[in-house]
Amino acid sequence: MRRFKLSFLLVLISISSFSQISTIKDKINNVINNKNAGIGVAILDLNSNESVVINGEEHYPMQSVFKFPIALKVLNDVDNDKIKLSDSIFISSAELKKKTWSTIQEKYPNGNIKMALSDIIYYMVAISDNIGCDVILKNNGGASSINHYLRSIGVNNMTIKINEAEQQAKPDKQFQNWATPNEAINLLTMFYKHSLLKPATQNFLWDTMKKTATGSIKNKLPKGITVIHKTGSAPNIKNGTAVNNDIGIMVFPNKKAVAYAIFIKDSKETSDTNYNIIAEIGKIIAENKK
Repeated sequence: MRRFKLSFLLVLISISSFSQISTIKDKINNVINNKNAGIGVAILDLNSNESVVINGEEHYPMQSVFKFPIALKVLNDVDNDKIKLSDSIFISSAELKKKTWSTIQEKYPNGNIKMALSDIIYYMVAISDNIGCDVILKNNGGASSINHYLRSIGVNNMTIKINEAEQQAKPDKQFQNWATPNEAINLLTMFYKHSLLKPATQNFLWDTMKKTATGSIKNKLPKGITVIHKTGSAPNIKNGTAVNNDIGIMVFPNKKAVAYAIFIKDSKETSDTNYNIIAEIGKIIAENKK
């Protein structure tokens, strides 16, 4: 398996693809300055390898962003004939959890159902279903197996130790599932360059991420830009929204692409403010991509 490890540089010789690297960074800083939150941003032009990085090596809790590497590992197992997307997975009533985000649970409130693995992955990624996520983890070696997979492909600055139920039961534990913005870009780049999955599973995950219904990154983008992405968020009852994340790839009408990772942690801002930060950064990327 081919491995990629990217080096992120703030001083770049070529500016042929992004209009001005310094301008992009200044505009993003104008958006995030004076915000009461820890914010990390990494942006990579996947054609020219130009990058913009702000706090790229800081650790950020992933929340549901971790469902992207989970999906990659499970689809790698499909590629290696360990499991099939058509496999039927049993979801018992005992696996349902009160007060968690789950469309599966809303549709099947009594549980004790069988669903195809492909459907559960769709719910987990596109709708960020927490029950589906934990069922997949339970049936595929747990969090440690995802961590082992990440290390096997050279991804070291992304760690998964607990499932959704565990991090929701004790919010402080969310920091056990962390990533740096730079490493998120590294994983997205490997995915984009087709170095992780076979064509069928690659296309399946790409199409699923294109249908992601959560997040705000698309809110201020002009028409014609395709976004495949995964979001993650967690509320903090005392101080507003603590975490809002979005990582993904924008594909422009000319077929050129940009990978981005936006992480917001320890935020004392409102949820609307956090989502607007992400939308504004998305708009800046689009406006400055030639």
